[in-house]
Amino acid sequence: MKNKISLLFALLIIFQTADAQFQISGKLRTLRPVTLSLRNLNDSLVWSVDISNSREFASGKINIKEDLYKLKIGDFESFIILENRPISMKGFLDDKNISNTDLFFDGQQLCLSFKSAELEFLKGDSRGWSFNAIKDKYPGIVLASIIYVYDNFFNTKIESVKEAVLKNSGHDSNSLVIKHLLEKNEKMSVFALGADFIDFSLPDSSGKLHHTSDFKGKIILLDFWASWCGPCRVEMKSLQKIHEEIKGDDLIFISISLDDDRSKWIKALETDDIPWLALWDEDGFDNSEFRTQFGFNQIPFIALIDANGRLIARNIRGEDVKNEILKLRNNK
Repeated sequence: MKNKISLLFALLIIFQTADAQFQISGKLRTLRPVTLSLRNLNDSLVWSVDISNSREFASGKINIKEDLYKLKIGDFESFIILENRPISMKGFLDDKNISNTDLFFDGQQLCLSFKSAELEFLKGDSRGWSFNAIKDKYPGIVLASIIYVYDNFFNTKIESVKEAVLKNSGHDSNSLVIKHLLEKNEKMSVFALGADFIDFSLPDSSGKLHHTSDFKGKIILLDFWASWCGPCRVEMKSLQKIHEEIKGDDLIFISISLDDDRSKWIKALETDDIPWLALWDEDGFDNSEFRTQFGFNQIPFIALIDANGRLIARNIRGEDVKNEILKLRNNK
């Protein structure tokens, strides 16, 4: 069975015109009258037309930015990259059941590239979705569009976002999808390696507040966890072994619970017998500002701060924790 979504964006010919302007035209077979509309990423309407079965339609010629847009035909919606040149469409539309739909768009290569890149990104590798599968094969605006559409996936992918920014260095920064990319990169810079660590205060199990500034000049390991997180409890055992092997006056471990329920945190402390400083963020996992500060969406999450208060390693596990600490000690 043909891949209908892929066919929807099969672009066969790149139109070459000296005075190219955007225009969309075509003829569709439809089961019912529908409205075709195009909106930019600010949700402003660019163009719309009512379509009836097998009747030709065409927009006027307008100038548009090369950008990512939102296409809506009846109940069907999708993202599409458009250039300032004509595009035509034909085929059959069943907007209530997209698997029955065969649509063809002719005239714009970037649109085809975006849909091809999306399929490769989603196919990924053995570990899931993969930006590495597409980063060297597609134009910068295509990479920026993938990051926009799958925004949450890239919330912790600092290097991927940086690579996309570099690949778009010569692109029009007024493009809305490029603006989103640059803004995302700026927000993520606060938890990039080498960024200054932001001080905070949290209570221990007795209610006493502890300030990270109290440990200035020491290597700080931050372990974010919760009592309900099975992998966190497993990682805690690994940390205990590492702590026993390499503990010293220059190093402090701090485990920060993201439990919503303080009593569950206290019970887990007693069960796991954590030998280092254990603090509690009463905001819980969903509302914790640490997730934004360090850029993580899941736990356990372990970060390492050097003696100068800079973020040196993030999202490390197992033996990598020990190796990063020893590396810091050896580089003193």
